Amino acid sequence: MLNTHHIILTALITIGFSSAAFAGPTEKITITIDKTVNHAIDSTKPSKRPGKTIQAPSGDMDAHFIKAEEYFTSARPIKSSGSTEVRISTMITPPAEQSKGEAQFMDSYKGTEFWTKNFWKTRIASQEDLKVGKTIVYWGRYAKNHVYFAPRDQKEARNVSWRLAKITDTSDLFKNEVTVAGNKKVAVDSIRVIE
Repeated sequence: MLNTHHIILTALITIGFSSAAFAGPTEKITITIDKTVNHAIDSTKPSKRPGKTIQAPSGDMDAHFIKAEEYFTSARPIKSSGSTEVRISTMITPPAEQSKGEAQFMDSYKGTEFWTKNFWKTRIASQEDLKVGKTIVYWGRYAKNHVYFAPRDQKEARNVSWRLAKITDTSDLFKNEVTVAGNKKVAVDSIRVIE
């Protein structure tokens, strides 16, 4: 097969030189051969970029890689519309009268310590939780179709912020999606609700 390609290429080059001779004088003839072309049809080579594998939660983590003792927190005030960024945190000091109801937390990603009144225990949502007006927490990364999906491993769950928002439309539940404030689509399996 390779010899056939060389014969055809040689013939084309010869014809090219002959044509150039009949066309008159020329300054330079450049022939470029693309060596990157793969001539194999239906190659059996495996893909260099296999799909991302999904890690199974370990220990006391749920399917979103959240531990039973962890909270979602916001050091900033909650937005009245749209979504608010929240993060996975561990409580260091519980709320008290002396701290004006604030609790001290440590961020699970950077290890930053902070005080806040904005903290929530959550669980994975059930179908009955998915109602217009319900406040939910969802992972803040989206797929190519702009639908927010669940984290695939512990690193994703902790390295990307989560969002707190209200469900504004459930008409796409047949596609396992809801719409939240800000007109964002969220996959049902990525939704958490406040306990």
